[in-house]
Amino acid sequence: MNTETKQAGVLKLLCLGVSYAFSYAYIEFYNQGKSHLQSTVYLCLLALGACIWLEMTIRQKVLEGDFEPPKMMRIEPRFWEGILLLLSLSTYKSDMPVLTMFFIHMVVFYMALCGTGHLLSDRSSCLMPLDLINGIFRMPFRNFFARILTWYELLRRRHEEKEDREERSVAKIFGIIVVLGLFFIFFLIALENLSSVDGHFREVINWIDRSLQQISISESIEKFLCSLPIGACLFGAFQGGVRLDQKYEKEYHARLTSDAQRLRFMPDMLLSFVIGVFALVYLAFFISQSSYMFSAFAGVLPEEFTASEYAVSGFQELINVVVLNFVLLICVRIFGSHERRLLRIMSVILMVESMVFATISASKIILYMSRFGYTLSRTLGLWGTVVVFAGAICAIVHLLKNKRTFLPWLWFSAGSYVVMQFITWAFTGV
Repeated sequence: MNTETKQAGVLKLLCLGVSYAFSYAYIEFYNQGKSHLQSTVYLCLLALGACIWLEMTIRQKVLEGDFEPPKMMRIEPRFWEGILLLLSLSTYKSDMPVLTMFFIHMVVFYMALCGTGHLLSDRSSCLMPLDLINGIFRMPFRNFFARILTWYELLRRRHEEKEDREERSVAKIFGIIVVLGLFFIFFLIALENLSSVDGHFREVINWIDRSLQQISISESIEKFLCSLPIGACLFGAFQGGVRLDQKYEKEYHARLTSDAQRLRFMPDMLLSFVIGVFALVYLAFFISQSSYMFSAFAGVLPEEFTASEYAVSGFQELINVVVLNFVLLICVRIFGSHERRLLRIMSVILMVESMVFATISASKIILYMSRFGYTLSRTLGLWGTVVVFAGAICAIVHLLKNKRTFLPWLWFSAGSYVVMQFITWAFTGV
């Protein structure tokens, strides 16, 4: 057995142990009785544990096979690990913890896909919804019993190695236990001395002592049993990336590409006409409703609206119209051959008008904030308009230059959400 195989076996054992500890800690996280600060610290430690777990999994896959991830596939997991840690930290003063927790869970599954190379494309792409379905459902449940198989593999290998080595003597094992016992005594003495010097340190020691006294064996067993399916699911998502090769994702992506060619039966001229109709309707709407649509730029609130109604209506208009525009653009990209330059130009015009809608909505929300202050919900609406604006820019670059712009837009969206959380703290002061 070579060194790399031994290292991979050690990492597999560590990942197996982490899966039990992580799932138990995950169950413990939802117990009542923790302060807001304690919950945030606990969540950050969980996030750090998930990042370490992923790094060990990636290294194990590299050691076990010919897995040589391309440059972008090496960078992406690191980006999502940073996002995960920052999202966990942002829960300390988050007004929308449910939304943030949802994003945290999505990031964990997605970064496992990125790290083990199980994306449908060679990087994050517009197929991300299918990637998430693969990471949340197929990978975990197909490998739900991976921990049992891993235990069997480790025990079998240990039995084989045992035949080729001498067993440790009883005296040596006894000596190790004695030395570890001495180290533990020294550690307790050090803690006692530190707590006598620093009051804050004593409070931490007392909190740990109270927590240990509150541990119930029956309750701990119950939590452990509840954590087993969660740990199996997470271990399946992580370790499944090692056990399975990328053959399924590559074949599925090739099939999608082949099917996409057969769907492009619509004439480009007809599609250009359809998009032109939409563009003209939007232009007529901008002209007829100019006083209502653009008054926020001048800081003027229409008499028939309150600031709240004006901002909410603007955001609803943005969501309804821009989502429709992006769906229209997707349909054009699926059913059109894109051979005519006119179709690309009309698509660009549609995205420019989407940017105008986003800008108008942002002006309304900023007007609302200038009168009633900053909250996370209001800033979240502003963030949504910025993300849509950036998405329209990326779509235009893709249409004109044929460049892959989904990944920059995705990174911008995730990074700006985290930045928005921390900026809101500064303005709200809560």
